[in-house]
Amino acid sequence: MRLSMSTLKAADAKDVASSVTAIANEKLNAEKEANAGKKKAPRKKPFLVDKPNDEMVVTSYDALDDYDFM
Repeated sequence: MRLSMSTLKAADAKDVASSVTAIANEKLNAEKEANAGKKKAPRKKPFLVDKPNDEMVVTSYDALDDYDFM
């Protein structure tokens, strides 16, 4: 397609591009209309994830961390 369009002028190339786009849009609309009558599968409910347990808080300081390394 690129080789066949290389000899065309810019205006002609734009006309071809707009025609191809129009044809593609018509095809997409036809497919959407054909699929519109079909029933979709029922959606599954998403899993509900609880918040993490805040009672178990891990601190970076323990009673044994009084060690001075220097």
